[in-house]
Amino acid sequence: MNESFNQVLATAEFPLLGRYLKNRENPLPYLKESEPLRDLEQLGELFNTLLTHFGRYTRLALIDASGREQLVVTTMPLLPTAPVVDHSTMKVFQEAMELQRRDLYVSPPHLGANGKNGEAVTTVIDIATPVFDNSGDRLGVLLFTLDWSRVTAFLLQERQDDHALALLVDAQGTGLLSDAGQGFIPFNHSLADHWPGVWQGMALRNQGEMIFDKHLLWFRSHDVRTNHYRSQAGMIMSQPDTQPWRLGIVMSKPSLTGLLVESRGQLIAIVLVYLLSVAFGIFWVLSDYRLRHLRQRALQFSREARQYAGEVQDLYENAPCGYHSLDSQGRIVNINRTELDWLGYRADEITDQRCYRDFITPETRGAFDDFFQQVLTGQEGSAECELLRLDGTTLPVAVQATAHVTQDGFQYTRATVFDLSERKQLEARLAQQALTDPLTGLGNRRFFEDQAAMEMARAQRSGAPLSLIAIDLDHFKHINDTYGHDVGDKVLQAFANTARAQLRDGDVLCRIGGEEFAVLLPDTSREQAMQVAGRLRQSVEVSRVEVDPEVMKAESLTYTASLGVTLVSAKETSLKPAIKRADQGLYAAKEAGRNQVYWRAV
Repeated sequence: MNESFNQVLATAEFPLLGRYLKNRENPLPYLKESEPLRDLEQLGELFNTLLTHFGRYTRLALIDASGREQLVVTTMPLLPTAPVVDHSTMKVFQEAMELQRRDLYVSPPHLGANGKNGEAVTTVIDIATPVFDNSGDRLGVLLFTLDWSRVTAFLLQERQDDHALALLVDAQGTGLLSDAGQGFIPFNHSLADHWPGVWQGMALRNQGEMIFDKHLLWFRSHDVRTNHYRSQAGMIMSQPDTQPWRLGIVMSKPSLTGLLVESRGQLIAIVLVYLLSVAFGIFWVLSDYRLRHLRQRALQFSREARQYAGEVQDLYENAPCGYHSLDSQGRIVNINRTELDWLGYRADEITDQRCYRDFITPETRGAFDDFFQQVLTGQEGSAECELLRLDGTTLPVAVQATAHVTQDGFQYTRATVFDLSERKQLEARLAQQALTDPLTGLGNRRFFEDQAAMEMARAQRSGAPLSLIAIDLDHFKHINDTYGHDVGDKVLQAFANTARAQLRDGDVLCRIGGEEFAVLLPDTSREQAMQVAGRLRQSVEVSRVEVDPEVMKAESLTYTASLGVTLVSAKETSLKPAIKRADQGLYAAKEAGRNQVYWRAV
């Protein structure tokens, strides 16, 4: 139990729990939508690791301040309905929300989840503690559900005689052992109903021994609210009417006649079983532990503490995010394996030797310096930076840190580092998609306007001519109405490929909308622009678009385009006048019978 108490308290101290609950309730303005999801995934990995490494838990849950279950990991697959996600009315949540930091609430043993036919799957006990942030604000509750049968299994491990039974009841005399076949009374049954005389004797004393009928009973009391000195808990609360528990060992009283009629081997076996049962009862029941037993428990606790520390260290080193600590000068005093792999260095190459600032790109170093100074003053800080790797590449990251301060002042920073490369790649893809026509792969109207502003500014500085071509596909509505939009889409894609082949790398070709296109021709005079437009018109006229024979009898169709050409004046501050002139030339080409190129002067 004490080990479970310590694990709950250690897990509640992880900064990731408080940060996720705080961001869920009051998200910071600079947070991206994906960051709370990433924190949730990391919490899920942490909970799954604890559930896998320690088989005594059946459920780990994180509950916010309003009682909503934000994350749950469980080993119970046989639930007939969805698990309860609102804990606001549950006593374990209400009691835990009233506790202070490092205090615990322990529920009485109770039946856990039910199987498909309604039978109990297991008996469990809940351990809960509040979660706080660095400012002392109460954010929620961390709940660990413990398999009670595993906790009580030690009572029966050394039982060698079928007549030796374990007894465990609460302050009301209600049975707490989940295995009725091995316990003295079934779970949740009253000892006073089964053996009223036994319960009356146990209720009056905290420990002792009794003889009743043909049985011997050794018992003692245990109160989890006071007997938790081997844990790190400040205070433990529980339902007052269930504490203290009373633990006992029940054996059949041997008779001399029975011992004598048995063979020597059986007699020896009975004596040994009897002595073992007595020794076991004394060990677990009597408060007056002998020195050798205390030493054995101390050694066992030390081994368990080292094992738990190793597991926590493994979680730290191989976490999905980076962790590091810096001194007041920014020198690295500790860094986990994940972040070392990102940077490409060994720990002995940078720990106590290099400043973390050395691994920040010059472009983002200013943001890091501001954030680090903020942390030195005792505030929580964060910044987005780029790390310089050993191989020369960069890695975008988000750093969040707090200062560890004692009565002697600042000691070191504690920082969590998150890889933002996937988010940055997604942002770049979204930005590209926002400027691209998905059908043709050409730039869209927004992209055209951005490029036009840059080309006009370049032309004004250099004095070079800048030409504009407006293009409209002839009878495109007729193509759509006659052959369908699939054929119309093929015509648009065919035109885009034809136009790309006729233009230079520096020319800007965009789809403005529908069957309308536009081309910016940098360093291109009127005569050159008319030549480009003429070649483009001829190429379109002779091109053919392959069509499914089921759509039309011919295997391909032809189409034409009308074009309007103009110069962009260096005196114009907007592209709108030039677009208007090019459209006028385009309309003139349409009225002249289409498949024409017309010029409009400034």
